Amino acid sequence: MKTENLADKLKAGDPISLARAITMVENRNKGYQKLLASLYPLPKQSLKIGVTGSPGSGKSSLIERMISQLRKKGATVGVLAVDPSSPITGGALLGDRIRMIQHSNDADVFIRSIASRGQLGGLSDSTTEIIQLFEAAGKEVILVETVGVGQSEIEIVHAADVVLTVLTPASGDEIQIFKAGIIEITDIFVVNKADLGGAEIKVSEINSYFSPPAKPPVVIPVSAKTGEGIEALSEAVFAFTHAHKKRIADRGKKFQRNLVMKIILQKICDQIGADPELHGLLDSQGTGNPFEAAELIYNRLVRGGIDGQKDPAYRHRGSEPG
Repeated sequence: MKTENLADKLKAGDPISLARAITMVENRNKGYQKLLASLYPLPKQSLKIGVTGSPGSGKSSLIERMISQLRKKGATVGVLAVDPSSPITGGALLGDRIRMIQHSNDADVFIRSIASRGQLGGLSDSTTEIIQLFEAAGKEVILVETVGVGQSEIEIVHAADVVLTVLTPASGDEIQIFKAGIIEITDIFVVNKADLGGAEIKVSEINSYFSPPAKPPVVIPVSAKTGEGIEALSEAVFAFTHAHKKRIADRGKKFQRNLVMKIILQKICDQIGADPELHGLLDSQGTGNPFEAAELIYNRLVRGGIDGQKDPAYRHRGSEPG
């Protein structure tokens, strides 16, 4: 299918075209950048909800419940579940769609698992682009589930309007482990598996880490198993978006800025890969000075000559990179 036809069908909400486009972007197939560019202008901005937390906290089961709640409100939903990569195939190892199978026949819900492919930060390198595909397809709410994360996997804050961190009553001193990383970017704490008991203790524990708080954290106990607290969580999410419109708008600007920078860097890498001279220079500097190699390549790309002769401000070899 031609890129133009694929884009048109995707924007019309065709799920098969959306699936094909995601595969194209995830695999970085030929023409994927042209496809993404053809999606603009995007429809009204979707609400992007990031769901993060440690392995076993019940993120996928929670999302399944959230989908049901959102559909009751009439919202169309897209789910992107980032799974650990298979060390053999590089594909998604767990396939969280299995846990959300009851929504598979709903035309207004689209669920896709992708592999992290070794990318650090809890997401995949193609996450931001796939979010745009969901937006172009008209999904009003996009749920992004990270891989099971630890202290420093905080990339979700650059992709979501609202970040939910899922904990459980049995998570021990997990708050202390997360404190220097994920806690700082969390908008709403979700204490899952509240039906097992001990949720009140975990809620108090979370609050104690923000004491004395200038603004108390939002903590919602839920049970993905029974559905308890899911409606309250949904209300908390929408209340947050209403109360923090400026913050969400600022995140949206950063999202676009980061995407522009990513596109620029990808174009530079593509140009280096396509230029035998630059590629050879890159390879030949394996045991040399990386700063010198970078400056030489930069001059070749931007300043018009590998020897820097076209730029009077060029700093000669041995000088501080600039």
